Amino acid sequence: MPTMAPIATSFFCNKETMNNPTRLRRAWILCLPLLLHTQATLAQDPLVDLRSNGGYTSYRLPEDTTQVDLSEQTQGACRFNRTWGYDLTNRELWTNGGCGGRFKVTRSYPAPSNGGSSNAGAAIAAVAAIAGIALLANHNRHDNDRQPEYPDYGGASSGRGGEIRVDGRLCLDVTKGNIRAGTALQVFDCNGTASQRFSVGRGGEIRVRDLCVDVDRGDPRDGARVVLWSCSGSRSQSWSTRGGQIVNQMNGKCLDAEDGRIHQGTPTMVWSCNRSPSQRWWW
Repeated sequence: MPTMAPIATSFFCNKETMNNPTRLRRAWILCLPLLLHTQATLAQDPLVDLRSNGGYTSYRLPEDTTQVDLSEQTQGACRFNRTWGYDLTNRELWTNGGCGGRFKVTRSYPAPSNGGSSNAGAAIAAVAAIAGIALLANHNRHDNDRQPEYPDYGGASSGRGGEIRVDGRLCLDVTKGNIRAGTALQVFDCNGTASQRFSVGRGGEIRVRDLCVDVDRGDPRDGARVVLWSCSGSRSQSWSTRGGQIVNQMNGKCLDAEDGRIHQGTPTMVWSCNRSPSQRWWW
């Protein structure tokens, strides 16, 4: 037990408490910081230096990565999900647009294979589980209306929304500002109008007012149009992000500008993901 621990923590987090589930549940608030401190000494989270030379640069993350944070900006302007981001599904950390930084890669480490008490290990697991339930409940009370992949977008009921940009200068837009079912989407000069304000719902749907961004008629092929349609919860209306790409959950294809042309008025479509500039989105 580290000598720096507060008296109250040392008193409640003793061996008797660790082996008594009832006392452990009552004392978890005091025990948790100390136990986590002990676990943290097992290994240090690595730092990764990654810099963009103006284009897209990526780093392969370890399989047990749980989170990445920008510890220090070393060049350019680094903005999360604009000039840097990470994707745990594909284990990728990326920078773009000249961003350079030192990134803290948080990993989950297994319990030591020897030299530790099995009772203490069980206590750590029990305390962590209790803490996790409490943290999850708190998270759900305040943040259950948005997908974690998308930053700071409210649900449809919030009345808020934001731009989704491509090439840093054009925005995803409803053609001619005609916000009704069946209208195709395009890329257009960013102008702050309602037809360029998108919000993300809990199911990964991207909304404009009460309509959802959809793959037209559920077409699974490359080149299928992207349109607005009444929200139905279908997979053709569910999207996720992957290294700056916006991926449709029905067919695994990426939101793209037609023929890769990043010009004002170009219609949008879905296409096999290929990391081309027309598939790189910032929000």
